[in-house]
Amino acid sequence: MNNTQINYMIEDEIDLKELWHIIIIYKKFIIIFVSIITIVSLIYVYFKNPIPIYTGNMMIEIGEVKNNNPKQIYFDNAYTLKNILEKKFDIEIKIPKKANSINNSNNILTIIANNKDKIEIQKKLTNIYLYIKIRHKEKIKLYDNYIMTKKIGKIVIVNEPINKPKKKLIVIVSFITALILSIFIVFFLDFLKKEEN
Repeated sequence: MNNTQINYMIEDEIDLKELWHIIIIYKKFIIIFVSIITIVSLIYVYFKNPIPIYTGNMMIEIGEVKNNNPKQIYFDNAYTLKNILEKKFDIEIKIPKKANSINNSNNILTIIANNKDKIEIQKKLTNIYLYIKIRHKEKIKLYDNYIMTKKIGKIVIVNEPINKPKKKLIVIVSFITALILSIFIVFFLDFLKKEEN
C-alpha cells in the first residue's frame, strides 16, 4: 500500500468522522423534524378512513349453437358483449384468451363490479346475468339445437375492501423519508455556515 492510498483512507475516515460529528451537533433538530413528520403521518392515517369499496365477480359462459358446422357459433361475440355491458352497467369485464384456439375466440366473460355495498354488487351482477339471458333467449328462437348461456360457479364478493389504506407502510415510509430529509437539511445548513465563514 503506497502513501497516496493511505492518505486517501485517512481523508475518508476524517470525512466520515466529520459527517458523524455534524449529525451529533444537529441531533435535536433531526429528532424534532423526524418526530413532527412521523406524528403528522400518524394523525393522517388515523383519520384517513375512506368509505370501503368492495369488489365482486362472476363468470359467464356464452351459449353456442350446436350443428354440424365445425366452426363454433356463439350467441354473442365476447368482445361485442363486453363493450355493450361495460357501457350499460359501468363495470369491468375480462376475457381470458383460449390457449388452443386458432382464432383466439372465447365464450367466457369475467364480470367485475365494485361498490361500497356488497348487496348492491350482488344485485348488479344478478341483473347483468338476467340481461344476458334475456338477450340470448331472443337469439335461441332461431335455432333448434344449442347450449344456453350460463353462469359458471357462484357470484364471489371479496370481504376485504379494495381501497384499504396500508397504514403501517405509510408511517414507516414517512419516518424513513423524514430521517433522510433531515440529514440532508443538516448537511446543507452546515455547508451554508461554512460558506459564510
